[in-house]
Amino acid sequence: MTFLGIDNQSVELKIINYQFPQDTTPDDYDSNWLYIYINVKSKLGYWQTVDPSLLTWDVQEIAKWFSDLSDNKGVEAKSLEFIEPNLSFHLLDNQIDIKKVRIKFDLESRPKSAEGDTLYFVDCLFSNEELKYLSQELINELSKFSRR
Repeated sequence: MTFLGIDNQSVELKIINYQFPQDTTPDDYDSNWLYIYINVKSKLGYWQTVDPSLLTWDVQEIAKWFSDLSDNKGVEAKSLEFIEPNLSFHLLDNQIDIKKVRIKFDLESRPKSAEGDTLYFVDCLFSNEELKYLSQELINELSKFSRR
């Protein structure tokens, strides 16, 4: 799936596989880490990474957050941050018909050429219909990788 950003920026995100596909570990966390592929085209450069940066329930939380935003439901969290801080989502502006969301990249999700404290992000403007679509796309993507 692709998040279209402001000024022709974009973030492609795909779930590649479980970090441990054989699921030989009894640990709830280790069984549910997902390899996330991102392909970023931003004002700060173009890069791709693959890293186990989200858990199955993190992806579900992102999908629900987008769905709630699209329905103009009260969203308790103005940002979504996870155990691995590689990817995060921040609500910058919440209008009735359009939302501004920042997708931030840190640690292994930054470009290999990342320098110091430079902040890497893509800002997106989403209509409610786009948010609903993105939510469903995340659910579709996650359907191949159930919580174990």
